[in-house]
Amino acid sequence: MNFGTIIGLLLGMSLMGLASYLGASNAGVPIGSLWDGTSVLIVFGGSLAATAIAFKMSQVVNIFKLLKMIFQDDNFTLGEVVDDLCNLSTAYRKSRKDLESALESPPEGMPFRMHAVRDGCELILGGTKIDDIESFLDNNAAYREIREKEDVNVMKTLGMYAPAFGMIGTLIGLIFMLAGMGSGGDDIGGAMAVALITTLYGAFAANFLFLPFSDKLKGKNESKKIEDALTTAGVLLIAQKKHPIEIRDSLNAYLPPKLRKKEED
Repeated sequence: MNFGTIIGLLLGMSLMGLASYLGASNAGVPIGSLWDGTSVLIVFGGSLAATAIAFKMSQVVNIFKLLKMIFQDDNFTLGEVVDDLCNLSTAYRKSRKDLESALESPPEGMPFRMHAVRDGCELILGGTKIDDIESFLDNNAAYREIREKEDVNVMKTLGMYAPAFGMIGTLIGLIFMLAGMGSGGDDIGGAMAVALITTLYGAFAANFLFLPFSDKLKGKNESKKIEDALTTAGVLLIAQKKHPIEIRDSLNAYLPPKLRKKEED
C-alpha cells in the first residue's frame, strides 16, 4: 500500500474541509453550499467525455484500473530482485536442470518472480543467443514504457480538461443568472455562487486529483525503467555464467545505497 498517496489525500481533504468549514461558519452559511450535483456532472462528466474523444475508449476505461497502481506499491524491493538473480545464477552454474528447478520454485523473499527474469531464463534454457535475449528484453521494456506513458497522458489530459469544463459550467451558470435577472429573479447571489462552484470543482479535480495522479504514474514508470535495466543486466550475466558475487557487485549500481547488497548478505 502506498501510504504517501493515502496520507496526502487524507491530509489535503482534511485541511480543505476544515478551511471550508471555518469559512462557512464565518460567513454564516451552511457548508453544504459547496455541493452542487449539476456542477459535478459538468466537470467530471465533461472531462471524461472529452478524454474519450481524444483517446480510445479502452484507454479511458483503463483509468479506473490505474487507481489500483496509484494506491499500491510493489511488494518487493530491487534488492530482493538482485538476491533472486544471484540465486538463479548459482543454480545455472551447477546445471541446466538446477536452473529449471529454481524457476519452478518461488523466489526467496518475494511473492512472485519478475516476468522479465523468468522469460529471460527460459530463453537461456532454450539456447537463445545472448544478443537475442538482450534484444527481446529491451523490446519488452520499451513497449511497456510506451504503454504506461499512454496511461500517464490520459490522466494528464483529464487534468487539462477539468478546469476548462469548470469554466464552461460557470458560463452556463452566469447565463441562467442573467436570464433570471431579466425575468425578475432576485436570488442573484445564490445563482452566482452556484456558477462559481463549477470553477472550484474544475480546479480541485485538476490540481488535487488528475494531475497529481498523472505525476504518480509518471514516477512509477521511471522506477520501472530502472527495474527493467536491472533485470536485463542480471539475466545477461546469468547467461554468461558469471559468479553470483560478480553479479551482485554489478547490479549494485542500479540500487540506492541503502539497498545495495554486501558480501555478508
